[in-house]
Amino acid sequence: MRIGYITKEDPKNVRAYSGTHFAMYQALKGEFGEVIPLGPIDHWYKNVTKLKGKFHTFGNEKLFKFQYGIKLAQIHAKQLDEKIEELKPDVLLGSLVSPEVAFLKTDVPLYLTTDATFPLLQDLYQSHSNLHSLSIKNALILERMAFEKARKLLVPLNWISKSAQNNYRIPESKIEEIPYGSNLVSPVENEVQNLIKERVRSEELTFLFVGVRWEEKGGPEAVGIIKELNSKGIKAKLIVVGSTPKIDEDYVEVIGFLDKQDTDQLLKLIELYQKSTFFILPTKAECVGMSFIEAASYGLPAIGSNVGGVPEAVIHKETGLVIDPEESPSKIADEIAELWNNKSMYKEMSAQSRKRYSEQMNWKNWAKKVKEILSKEVI
Repeated sequence: MRIGYITKEDPKNVRAYSGTHFAMYQALKGEFGEVIPLGPIDHWYKNVTKLKGKFHTFGNEKLFKFQYGIKLAQIHAKQLDEKIEELKPDVLLGSLVSPEVAFLKTDVPLYLTTDATFPLLQDLYQSHSNLHSLSIKNALILERMAFEKARKLLVPLNWISKSAQNNYRIPESKIEEIPYGSNLVSPVENEVQNLIKERVRSEELTFLFVGVRWEEKGGPEAVGIIKELNSKGIKAKLIVVGSTPKIDEDYVEVIGFLDKQDTDQLLKLIELYQKSTFFILPTKAECVGMSFIEAASYGLPAIGSNVGGVPEAVIHKETGLVIDPEESPSKIADEIAELWNNKSMYKEMSAQSRKRYSEQMNWKNWAKKVKEILSKEVI
């Protein structure tokens, strides 16, 4: 079976969409006879759409998202139709490309995967909370068209499935839930078990924070939690990756951005996952939560907020702690202290975190299930 893989960015670029497109591409190549990249998708007309956006938002503070332009979507679909006609794949899988595939005319079966719906993004992210009415209208039209065009939606979370059903009336029978995997190299099982044993013997708790948008990802809240732990007599340290906040505290170490395409920086990130005691991201907005999956691959218990897709990425008191965003740092610190003081509970949580990654949240499992679904559907 020859699968045409549709992405807006180049799927061979490990930086594209935090490495998710690349990870999917590699996983699909392990299951399908041939994977044909149909991205990147681009056209000069996007600049015209941007200019139109400036006209629509002149004199107000509304945001205009050019990627939801109807004319641009039609142009992108025409580009794709031409590629599909030339390369003749047996089936199509689109990743986060609802606007680009909405106007496709091909008869080749189309399947879609996405880490959120537009209504969910509106609820969560500041970048989608103050949009111009035309952007909202177009986005909803394009996403509905794409979802209705697809034979099935392959989504990583029930949170997304429910939105597709409630916001677009997509039948539950048309949706399959398949967890995403980690975009970081995963250690072997024996190595993880040894890491867990070493962590239990630690005298200082090391919390790893990985996020580019410091405020949105709950950086200040993470600092507050670590401060409370230290005030309660529990030696704790926060390591910050991805952001560069100005913090003058001896219990905070700021690493900054680490590029996974740079071997030395990638090894540094892996080392931080290996040596940390907990992963922490008290985020205000999160879709799938890829960093939580990365943490799970290293058997690292995670602490995340009860927002977006986090409660499905982290199972409360099983693979980590899901905290109320409004809960006080002192109370959260007490919960962490209780867990750490019960070493058998900590070890079990670490083991369950890794087990869930090994059995469900990995790209090999994702690609295998995608193949099973497509093989049944495509004749």
